[in-house]
Amino acid sequence: MPKNTGGAKTLSERCSEMWNEFLKKEQQLPSRVTIPSDHIRGAKYSPVILESNVHYFTVRINEIFLFYKRKLWKELDPMVFVVSEFIYNKKKETVPFIVGPAMLENLKKTDISTTRMIFCDTKVAGFHPYKGGDLTLSVMLCQVARNNDAKKWLRIIESAANALDYATALGSYLKVAGVVIDGLEELAGIKGITPLIGLRKEFDPDAGDDLKQSYFALINAPESGLDDKELWVVDNKLLKGKDFESAKPYREADYVLYSIRSTTRRSDVDRLPFSGVWERVQQEAMKPDDNSWERAKADLISLYQTMYLSPDLTTGQANDLKAQYIKEMTKLHEDAKQTFPKAVPVARREAALTVAEEDLARLVMKKKLKESVQILEL
Repeated sequence: MPKNTGGAKTLSERCSEMWNEFLKKEQQLPSRVTIPSDHIRGAKYSPVILESNVHYFTVRINEIFLFYKRKLWKELDPMVFVVSEFIYNKKKETVPFIVGPAMLENLKKTDISTTRMIFCDTKVAGFHPYKGGDLTLSVMLCQVARNNDAKKWLRIIESAANALDYATALGSYLKVAGVVIDGLEELAGIKGITPLIGLRKEFDPDAGDDLKQSYFALINAPESGLDDKELWVVDNKLLKGKDFESAKPYREADYVLYSIRSTTRRSDVDRLPFSGVWERVQQEAMKPDDNSWERAKADLISLYQTMYLSPDLTTGQANDLKAQYIKEMTKLHEDAKQTFPKAVPVARREAALTVAEEDLARLVMKKKLKESVQILEL
C-alpha cells in the first residue's frame, strides 16, 4: 500500500508501526506451520481454493493455549490481536480485531490435570466476499498485565471491536476500527502489554500462492525442535502424534491455531442493510390489487441493483437471491388474489373514485376562476 505523504496516518500504517514495534521485542522466532490437508479431519473441512467473486472467506482463531502455571493468571490475561487485510468495496482495507479477556471469559476451558488454559473458536474476520488479490493476516499472541489501567483500556478496545457486527456489513465496522488501534496504542504506551509470538503472512494468488481453506499453527517453540509431520488438526484442535489414532492434544508450548474457511453462500442475508427493501417487496406483493403488484416489481428491481452492487455479496449469490425473491413474491401475490378476490374490484372502485374526485376538483376550480374573472370585469 502506498505511503501516506502527509496528514493523518492510515489504519494500515498504524497497524504496520505496531507490528514493527512488536518485532523489536520478540525474544524467539516461533514455529510457523501450515497443517497439510491430509492431517486435517472434521469440522466439514475440504481444501477448496478460493475463487474471486465466487467464495466468501472467514478467519477463525480456533485455539489459544498458554503454557503458564495457574498462579500467573492472578496477574496476567491473554489477548490475541489479529489484523486482516483484503480487498473490500474495490479497495484494500485493514480490519483489526482482538480476542481479549472479556470475550474469553465465555470461551474459557481449564485443563485441570495440567493447570493450563485453553480458549477455542472465535471468528475474527468474515464472512466477506473474496474479490481477488492478496489476503494478509497478522496474528499476535500477547499477555496483558491485570492492573487498573490495562483493564480500563481493554474494556474500551473490546467494546469497540464488538460494537458492530463486522461479519455482516463490514463498512459499518470500519468506521470504529480506528478506536481499536487507539486502545492498543494506549495499552502499549502504559507498558501493559507484552507480545509473546506473532506472524504476518501474505497469501497472494497472483504470485502463485494457493489461497484455500487451511489451518495454521503459530507455536512458541524453535522450529529445530518441532516435527511438523507429527501435528494434526481434529475438529479444530491441534494434536501431536505419529498418526490420527495416537495423536494427543499439543501441550508443549504456547500456540495459536487459526484457520481460513470458505463457502459459496452466506446464510445471514436478512441481516444485511438491504433486507428492509425485501420486506417492502413482500408487503406490496401480499396485496391483491394491480397497483400494489406494480410497486412490488419496481421495489424488486431496486433491490436487485443494490444486491448486485453490494460489497457484502458475491454476484453469484445476488443473482440466486433475485431468482428466489421473484419466485417468493409471485407466490405471495397469487395467494393474495385467491384469498381476497373481492378486494380487487374494491381497489379498482377506489381508483375510479380518486379519478372522479380529481375531475370534480377541476370543475370547482373552473367555476371559481370564472367567478373571479366576472368580479374583475366589474
